[in-house]
Amino acid sequence: MRIMYLTESMRWSGGAQQLFGMALALQKRGHEMVLACQPGSDILARAQTAGLETEVVRMRQDYDFPAAVRIARALRRRRVELLHAQHSTAHALGLLAAAFTRVPVFAVTRRVIFPLRTHIFSRLKYLSRRIDGYVAISEAVRQELLKGGVRAARIEVIPSVMDAPKASPEEGRRLRQELGLDPARPVITTVANYSDFKGQDYLVQAAADVVQAFPLAQFLLVGRDTERLGERVERLGLKGAVHLAGFRTDVPRVLAASDFFVFPSLQEAAGTALREAMAAGLPCIGARVGGIPESIADGDTGLLVPPADSPALARAILQMLRAPAQARAMAERGRAWVESHFSLSAVSPRMEAFYTRLLSGAQDGRG
Repeated sequence: MRIMYLTESMRWSGGAQQLFGMALALQKRGHEMVLACQPGSDILARAQTAGLETEVVRMRQDYDFPAAVRIARALRRRRVELLHAQHSTAHALGLLAAAFTRVPVFAVTRRVIFPLRTHIFSRLKYLSRRIDGYVAISEAVRQELLKGGVRAARIEVIPSVMDAPKASPEEGRRLRQELGLDPARPVITTVANYSDFKGQDYLVQAAADVVQAFPLAQFLLVGRDTERLGERVERLGLKGAVHLAGFRTDVPRVLAASDFFVFPSLQEAAGTALREAMAAGLPCIGARVGGIPESIADGDTGLLVPPADSPALARAILQMLRAPAQARAMAERGRAWVESHFSLSAVSPRMEAFYTRLLSGAQDGRG
């Protein structure tokens, strides 16, 4: 198949990582892949380094007519059979480009759990008959699409994949030294760019309770703008116990430097960072929201806590700190679960089968 992935993403993120990994996996499976993306974007640089074909298109906003025309020209020139929009603006531009070119198949991935808006422009965007199929990255996302009026037959749940490289224990030890983490004390980590809905504020509050009961605990928060939590950390007297590392590209080393992983999001479509931590063999705690329970079975592959509940989060962390053997057993079951369900080798054939079905349907005529 000749497939184009379309994304407006500028920064490296979970979604960018997902589509990049899938594009490379499908290329290895013999498909002709091309990535249409923004000039100067992180994913463009990575794609060029990896030898992935690219089309550079400036995408300013939804329904950017000149951008849609450039995408349509690329579709014609490359004789693309399937256009797959990976993010929201790409979705809108892909609709226009698909209409201009009559590309056989147009698919859209929905990566967020926000409800669909009900105004006329949103309904035109999401309920258009020009969309042959949706990929929902979790069952929770599928439910939101259904609530928004998308027909069940058009939605396929294909989970976010995680195929991050693993770092060695020695690399983890070196990173602890670089970050000033005590090698003899347990490290509880979260990885997410700072945002109100990522729940880092609740984790810092929970850290105060944990450190009071278990003084050896130390916390590591990694992600863009996590430094904004510095004032709260100082106010709670946690400066020596909570480390704010900011944005890092060496997440495998971060996980190798950690003993536990916490994912306190208030809303989450899937939780790729959580799955990477589970694949790395870390005991994990997640909030019971969105797609997180699709990865963590409470008490079996990790622990679940209510969202926005710092005391409950502190209790779960203390439970793992005080029962390390039990935590390690959950971690091993979690590692086996994500590797069998969310690895690229497990998920890429499902994406391929989805595309094959859509192309077959297009050849038979749209229903």
